[in-house]
Amino acid sequence: MSPDQDHRHADEAGAARHLTLTVGAPAAGGTFVARHEGRVVFVRGTAPGETVTARVLEDPSEATSARFWRAETVDVLEAGLDRVPTVWPEAGVDGVGGAEWAHIALPAQRRIATEVMQDLLRRAGVTSYPLQDVQVEPAPHDMDGLGWRTRVRFAVDEHGRVGMRGWRSHEVREVGDNPLAAQAIRDLGLGAWTAPPGTEAVDVVAPSAGPASVVLIGRELDPAGLEVPQAWGDADVSVRTARGLVPLHGDGTVRERVGERLFTVSATGFWQVHRRAAELLSEVVSDALRAPRGGSAWDLFGGVGLFAAVAADQVGPDGQVLTVEGNRRASVLAAENLQDLPQVSAATADVTDWVRARKGGVDCVVLDPPRSGAGVELIGLLTAKVRRRIVYVSCEPSTLARDLAAAERAGWSVVDVRAFDLFPHTHHIESVTVLEPGSTR
Repeated sequence: MSPDQDHRHADEAGAARHLTLTVGAPAAGGTFVARHEGRVVFVRGTAPGETVTARVLEDPSEATSARFWRAETVDVLEAGLDRVPTVWPEAGVDGVGGAEWAHIALPAQRRIATEVMQDLLRRAGVTSYPLQDVQVEPAPHDMDGLGWRTRVRFAVDEHGRVGMRGWRSHEVREVGDNPLAAQAIRDLGLGAWTAPPGTEAVDVVAPSAGPASVVLIGRELDPAGLEVPQAWGDADVSVRTARGLVPLHGDGTVRERVGERLFTVSATGFWQVHRRAAELLSEVVSDALRAPRGGSAWDLFGGVGLFAAVAADQVGPDGQVLTVEGNRRASVLAAENLQDLPQVSAATADVTDWVRARKGGVDCVVLDPPRSGAGVELIGLLTAKVRRRIVYVSCEPSTLARDLAAAERAGWSVVDVRAFDLFPHTHHIESVTVLEPGSTR
């Protein structure tokens, strides 16, 4: 390449840093698709039908060879019909992450999420279920999508300021009113508190039963030298260092109530984030599982036993439920939470390894894997071992789509899909899918 050509390419790359784009369909991950001179650009901070000025995020030296570009909106030139005043000004393009759709009307968010989920299932080749019937529903009684988040991780900077990191950034930024967080979390006033030296993050939980929980995280924190702020009241307070969890006030756990049952969860353990999610998903799984009386069921990626309790109620005292979880602490708590149900046994194991080693089959399975999904191997094992039904709870539609396509290739059919907006003002989708053996359409 001649010096003149090299200079021209550098100019083109520099000019591409800010583009005027008209935005179209949604894409997975919370962005929207635009095109610039034939190249796809995934734009954050916009909405369908808008014309915006966007900043390209690719390195100028690599931008000309990239297959696609990523960009973020810096100015809205022509607003779309779905744009509304943001519910969280601090979560804009240059603000904190975690509310990338805060500027989009809530009904439009669900319409857009529906389009994304249907498109992912279509692209994966799922054919046994009418995709037009897949519709993202609101959580019951969730009118504004605010105050739903019962678990929040805050970041802490070198000065002890508590906030959240920006999108694709290590900078800790102020959270303002933090309107997605449950009121019990907002009441702690962490934004006005200075964390002790060595604090790297703060995990906060607002459980459905009992006081809030605060966990200070820092590899070298000294629990003996920490004072609990008076403003935190009766909150459970712990410190997590490189050596483990040290409770300062309380026992390092929280209580969650679902129906008449109380679950103990580690303060840093997994539980559904939306305040109504555990109850809603338990009801949907109960309707979907249909485990036979006196039969058998597996609860995979079972956590502290939420869905195992559902399965145990269906199989009854003469049935058998095995709940499997990779985290040992969660598995121990599952056994404790369900100790009044002798038909339930809890195991700590890698789920795929555990299923592979099982001899014989099972009537029904419920599984709730992490965002990476169950995986094609586990789906293959389950379709060979399950006699009646698989109920798949998913928080990531792209990996769900992959796994459902694998189940169809094994001769199973998707017979129902329920999708829920349990993460309002974000692009995330929770869903419950029912699979049965039989010929696909």
